[in-house]
Amino acid sequence: VERGEENDLLHLTFNSFQVEVWLGNLTGAADIAKDSLERARQLGGDLPLAMALTMRALLASLTGRESDTRADAGAALTASMRCGAHILAMWPLTALGLLEVTLGNHDAALETLKPLLTQLDTMADATEIITAGYVPDAAEAMVQVGRLDEAEELIDRLERNGRRLDRAWMMAVGARCRSMLLAAQGDIARARGAAQSALIQHDR
Repeated sequence: VERGEENDLLHLTFNSFQVEVWLGNLTGAADIAKDSLERARQLGGDLPLAMALTMRALLASLTGRESDTRADAGAALTASMRCGAHILAMWPLTALGLLEVTLGNHDAALETLKPLLTQLDTMADATEIITAGYVPDAAEAMVQVGRLDEAEELIDRLERNGRRLDRAWMMAVGARCRSMLLAAQGDIARARGAAQSALIQHDR
């Protein structure tokens, strides 16, 4: 702020917002999002607006506010495309995918996440939370619509990369999705064990 580098501050703010979300501090994340939108309005331009609206869309999806999620995610995608920030578009799509899963619209979730899953196919090991936070939602949706083989492929990636890099998040969501897959296959005992493994990783 003192050096007048507000554009750089936006990127730092977006990362700070994500950290607060991943820590479960949605109140802190909401404060950051509100400040970012005000800063974006002062700065002008599509990139600051896209980043601020993306934060609001992610928060709205996490708190189950359907109309807000759709409105902010749509506006964020439009602004991202106008300024050529195609990578940023991953986050509004992630918010929309989560919303559809939450609402039980599993086919719609998979249609929304299709561009991201296509990209993932070219980067099998790119399942860190910063690049693939949408993968557990996609796997869950696949299980719910009976696309079990495709779901298992995503789950295998999460579990493999989680063990390889010792990432608690990947192992936790991988085990949660594995539990749902096993339950869908009728293996309730192993499903229960996978769910318990997920809880252990979440405790980390």
